Amino acid sequence: MVQHILSGWKNYLAKSEVTNTVAQQRAALCASCPHARQGKLLAFINDSLKEIEGAYCNICKCPLSAKVRSTDICPIHKW
Repeated sequence: MVQHILSGWKNYLAKSEVTNTVAQQRAALCASCPHARQGKLLAFINDSLKEIEGAYCNICKCPLSAKVRSTDICPIHKW
């Protein structure tokens, strides 16, 4: 799981157009998910995907800015 999130952070920094398209679709799903929470430690992350900025998944505890850009899957299989 750590490898997936590290790949997500790498993609977050690289801002690949393909990755951003997938991330936008995933972010829309995550933003409406009841398991998405705002994180106090993640508040410093400026994300172009404002709907998930500073948020994390309450199930897997992953920061959504990295999660939606990773090769990982949603823990409740929304994507």
